[in-house]
Amino acid sequence: MREPGSVSKNNGGMTLVEVLVALAIVFIIFLGLSDGGLIVLNENIRNSMRDEGVSVAEAEIQHVRNLPFDNVLNDNTIVPRQIRGFTTNYTVTRTVANLDPTNRQVTVNVSWNRRNASYSHQVVTIVRQR
Repeated sequence: MREPGSVSKNNGGMTLVEVLVALAIVFIIFLGLSDGGLIVLNENIRNSMRDEGVSVAEAEIQHVRNLPFDNVLNDNTIVPRQIRGFTTNYTVTRTVANLDPTNRQVTVNVSWNRRNASYSHQVVTIVRQR
């Protein structure tokens, strides 16, 4: 039993220092997780740019296949594409090599830059005279 007028000691609560230490630990953990999230976001954007580069190369190959045989020539173009609100310029280089009078090898190289790094995708096909 408690005596009247005595103060009971309750040690079940947390002091301000303990709360601040707990918040600091949670903050440090959050910083580690946010860094991982930024890495994932960066890789996701890089993959989106690569997928778009592949799409640009495939579109150029389809365009070449639909050209008349005599119009299949070397070419350089820049194709701008929107990726997540930003414009990325893809440089498309078409190189044509005559294999024989009725066959040409077409090499399409698509290149782009991101964060001072160069990336490229190459597709090769053979076009026959019809």
